[in-house]
Amino acid sequence: MENFTEEEIFSALLREVELLEAEGESALHLDREAVENLRQRRDEKAFYGVATTEAGEYVVAAKHYDNQLSEKYARNTGERPPSFTLPAGNKQTRWEALRKIVLESPLCQAHVKPGKKIVFGVGNLDAEIFFCGEAPGADEEIEGEPFVGRAGQLLTKIIETMGLRREDVYIGNMLNWRPEMPTEYGNRPPTLRELELCSPFLHAQVDIVAPKVIVALGTTAARGLLGLDTTVPLGAVRGCWHKFAGIPVMPTFHPSFLLRNQTNATKRIVWEDMLQVMEKLSMPISEKQRRCFL
Repeated sequence: MENFTEEEIFSALLREVELLEAEGESALHLDREAVENLRQRRDEKAFYGVATTEAGEYVVAAKHYDNQLSEKYARNTGERPPSFTLPAGNKQTRWEALRKIVLESPLCQAHVKPGKKIVFGVGNLDAEIFFCGEAPGADEEIEGEPFVGRAGQLLTKIIETMGLRREDVYIGNMLNWRPEMPTEYGNRPPTLRELELCSPFLHAQVDIVAPKVIVALGTTAARGLLGLDTTVPLGAVRGCWHKFAGIPVMPTFHPSFLLRNQTNATKRIVWEDMLQVMEKLSMPISEKQRRCFL
């Protein structure tokens, strides 16, 4: 019989609960002993996550990662996710305060390349849709804005095909800097540890915008938002509804994937995900829209 670590058991339990929720289950029965055991383990174990106090302070609790890249990264840097407080006020006031915190963050400044820019989210603070990618690329770290390169141009076309403008939605990334590379060229996905470091910034943006739907663009964004381990492929979760901070999440392929796979069949897969988003938000859908890429 195969032996599993406690972390693996808890991860499997969480995934099973999320799958049940995605299938429409609204209740899960646990006897008193099971609840007490889970409560006890919660108190003993630590997780890095983001909580909000009554004063509106974003605080970081501990989290254990058994990913080898994450452990190596932590040993080499000793960095921890930041804690910060946003002022009381309307969305614009809190967003501007958060943007200033991120752009002046010693954590972000330590990772951004000389002469390049930290990248913060942009868009409508009352948006119903939050498009979330993984990290900035070469064009983004120059402009200081997410999704401005070729993948961003394609994302804009997708948004417009939905009957919206780029200005109608909010666009951000899991990471606020372009992941370091040994050369000037090429990109790599962020590690779990890097996603963890920026998680308070992302969580705060989601809290401020309060979207009705989050679209996770690509494998890394889906794994980061849904807490999936690296063995779960995007194909196993895309096209189905999940949740992050209580908000419905639709994982789909990253626009850069479409740039590398420009077939109508691939475009249709992404478009069907967008149709689900439109239906979730009760947006009008024309017959032409329904038949896109068929």
